[in-house]
Amino acid sequence: MATPAATGNVQALPHRTTFRGLDVELGRCTPANRQAVKATERDAAANPLADLEALEERVSAEAAAELAVALLRDQRPNHEIEDALCDLRVYLDEHFTQRKLIRLYGH
Repeated sequence: MATPAATGNVQALPHRTTFRGLDVELGRCTPANRQAVKATERDAAANPLADLEALEERVSAEAAAELAVALLRDQRPNHEIEDALCDLRVYLDEHFTQRKLIRLYGH
């Protein structure tokens, strides 16, 4: 199968945009989400990820607090606590990035 670039059909390449910090292929989005992504340029209330972003903030805050309390209770050194919190943040960022893309792409 030929790729769009190989056949010279540049129009067939998926249109990419940055949306809420994500690199999104609009061609992979559901039609409703594609329209919502475009609408947020004019109206921020059209954000199809608002509920996931709110969940992300709540889960991140709760998880960081629980982890910090557990590590402090175990009298872990500050550098271990900091490293653990950074690792948690990276993990949660990756997790929620995937959930947001799944939501936008409708899989």
